[in-house]
Amino acid sequence: MEDQLNKTKFHIYIRGIILIGFTLLMVKLVITGKLDHFIAPKMVPFIYFSIIVFLFLGVMQIWRSGSKKIAEIYCDCGGDHGESASFIRSFFVYSLFILPIITGFLFPDFVLDSAVAAKRGFKPAAAEKVKENEDISKAEAYLNDPEAYMNELDESTGDQIAQSENAPDIPLEHPEGFEIQAPPEEFYSQLESEMLSMDTIEFTDENYIAMTTILDRSPEKFKGKKIEMTGFVFREADFTEEQFVLARFGLSCCVADASVFGTLASLEDAKSYGDDQWVKIQGTVTVVKYQDWVLPNIEVTKIERVDVPDSPYVYEEY
Repeated sequence: MEDQLNKTKFHIYIRGIILIGFTLLMVKLVITGKLDHFIAPKMVPFIYFSIIVFLFLGVMQIWRSGSKKIAEIYCDCGGDHGESASFIRSFFVYSLFILPIITGFLFPDFVLDSAVAAKRGFKPAAAEKVKENEDISKAEAYLNDPEAYMNELDESTGDQIAQSENAPDIPLEHPEGFEIQAPPEEFYSQLESEMLSMDTIEFTDENYIAMTTILDRSPEKFKGKKIEMTGFVFREADFTEEQFVLARFGLSCCVADASVFGTLASLEDAKSYGDDQWVKIQGTVTVVKYQDWVLPNIEVTKIERVDVPDSPYVYEEY
């Protein structure tokens, strides 16, 4: 009985140490200012709450492990909370929690780079796809055989109607309690007007994602406008020697959902700037076609190397 009691106390003590370890790790990230390398600012209040809760639970567990009262060791709820008799199993389970704490203290912070961007790809979220070839092919089909084209169109329309009639009922509204974070009304239109009125459009950390989205959505409106922005160099495999993307990672919640936000740029001496090199550029907006997309392109007139900013990521802020 005494051995079992000591074993239980030991496990309680280890759990308390793990909780304190996570508390210290979060405190370290807050003090060093590296917390924004892992989560978006809107998640920071949850970290402060977690620090308080983890500290309280950790201290409580360590205090329990030193108690001589049986009632404070066992919850006496009628359930069996006995620890595993296997040392290997216990070691493996605790290692799952201890290793993140150790690596968090020993290893330097890692900033997402072009290697991650290459896996996620450069896909302009708001850009328009090129539809010229599709329109031409349909026109040619109609001119070659108008009757066959119209029959095929009628059949495809009939199939779509049949599919919609046989489809299960889907509510037009989201379930109660479901919320989607959306920008305030007229946010994008107001920001677009501000951008069009600027002599030089300077991309800021606060509006980087929104400005990139607006530029991708309406590149023709900004043709000829001067732009100034900062980011890291990133290339796709099919880029020419003069092409690169000036990109930054945008976070909605944490690094797990990071997306690449960037703008295509062209420079005669682009090969002098390798991937992951942070640069600040100035240039003029033109419009180009890349794969199936109509994209804004910055013809760079000035470029300079810069250090990685203290906060390399940008966030959705409205």
